[in-house]
Amino acid sequence: MDREESVTGHFIKISPEYLQEWVKSRAGETRLGEVIALSPTPHTRYEIIGIPESVGVRANQGIGGTETAWPAFLKAFLNLQANRFLSGENTCLSGYFQFPDFPHSGIEELRKKVEQIDTEVSRKIYEIVSAGRIPVVIGGGHNNAYGNLKGASQALGMPVSAINLDAHADFRKPEGRHSGNGFSYAMSEGYLGQYSVFGLQKNYVPEYMLREFDTLPQIQVQYLDELLSSNDFSQAVQSALQHTASLPLGIEIDLDALENVLASASSPVGFTVQQALRFIREVKPAPNLTYIHLCEGAQELYDGRTSPSTGKLLAEMVAEFIRNAAG
Repeated sequence: MDREESVTGHFIKISPEYLQEWVKSRAGETRLGEVIALSPTPHTRYEIIGIPESVGVRANQGIGGTETAWPAFLKAFLNLQANRFLSGENTCLSGYFQFPDFPHSGIEELRKKVEQIDTEVSRKIYEIVSAGRIPVVIGGGHNNAYGNLKGASQALGMPVSAINLDAHADFRKPEGRHSGNGFSYAMSEGYLGQYSVFGLQKNYVPEYMLREFDTLPQIQVQYLDELLSSNDFSQAVQSALQHTASLPLGIEIDLDALENVLASASSPVGFTVQQALRFIREVKPAPNLTYIHLCEGAQELYDGRTSPSTGKLLAEMVAEFIRNAAG
């Protein structure tokens, strides 16, 4: 699709003409894309932005392709029905980042590019949070957790807590920025306060990281196998909310935590989609909620794997989050 939007840095504001290219109208029905605002209104609580990139994933030696999630999301989300359950009146769809792919860059060069992405993402999050709105961020790699945390922290003048539904803790060593160390960088720089990892898989956490967790009381870990064997999922979610209750809260959801969902680190083991939607329902009433970030999903990965359902999954998750409590 041709772009007809204005550009500030690498952030592209979506025009009405561009929006309508995604919407499939039908007589007698109203699609979300036909009514959603493209800039904030007095009713706007949630502001959706996209970060379609896989620079951070590749800088972490992962499989690229996470940039394909954003257009897949737009196609599905904008064609949801606007009705009494999901009117879209509380939401605007403001735009997305357009970063170069840097296809021939080495690992070290990619990590320097991630730092540039961090700067622009944090500025945008700062802008949205400072205005009193909640960013709904569609990735892109999990490297963007750092920009989310930094921008929100700077806007609020204090550290931000985070609950990360993820197979990985993304707390790797500060070896240059990539998708696997956004939280460790954010904590070391004072942007991340309390941190809860929800669904960490024991097979994917290195021993040095476990030893570090032992020394950091601000980090809570709930392991996937223990959560799946528990009889009270809601109690586990409440434990994470209690751990992070003293600070503004960011919600991070990595799609590789869900079983058989196409992501940069897909796995047959993980939460079900129904559990992920339940998690969203149970965290969204939190009074300190500051942003939500859905990341690492893909419609097509560089190794050729594809999934036609990723965009619809993201649309369902965002709809669950922005839907009015009465709906």
